Amino acid sequence: MKKILILLAFVGVSTFSYSQNYKTAIGIKGGYPGYGSLNGKHFLNTKTAIEGSIGGGSNMLWFQGLYELNFSLQDGLSWYAGGGANVGFYSYKNPFNNERTSNMILGLNGIVGIEYTFEELPLNVALDTGPNLRLINSLGFGWGAGLAVRYAIK
Repeated sequence: MKKILILLAFVGVSTFSYSQNYKTAIGIKGGYPGYGSLNGKHFLNTKTAIEGSIGGGSNMLWFQGLYELNFSLQDGLSWYAGGGANVGFYSYKNPFNNERTSNMILGLNGIVGIEYTFEELPLNVALDTGPNLRLINSLGFGWGAGLAVRYAIK
């Protein structure tokens, strides 16, 4: 609770760095794949952005990079679509023979989403979804979704 209050105070005090059309946003993103991750989005120009996430768990480390095209709907609200790749490294212990096994996952992602940047606060919230295709360790198809909460920087 104390950390949340400190974060809210920091966001409230530092509204000077906010811009409705932010250049960079940094925060957290939860969902699948990746579950919980540090997330950042940076605009290359007014329409294109790159987004990156790094996350993991007790036995996994996961990276994702996306290239996105962004389209404004109204003040603070926009939608985006794009794609990219992800790579993950994990290990697990086989319960039958106690051997530790390590592996890598490599895949492609598509994404479509909507985001809102608050006018009063330097806060950006995004919700997205899309397909993912695993290529390495095994071939597979899935569908993911995520919710990001980020600090918007001018």
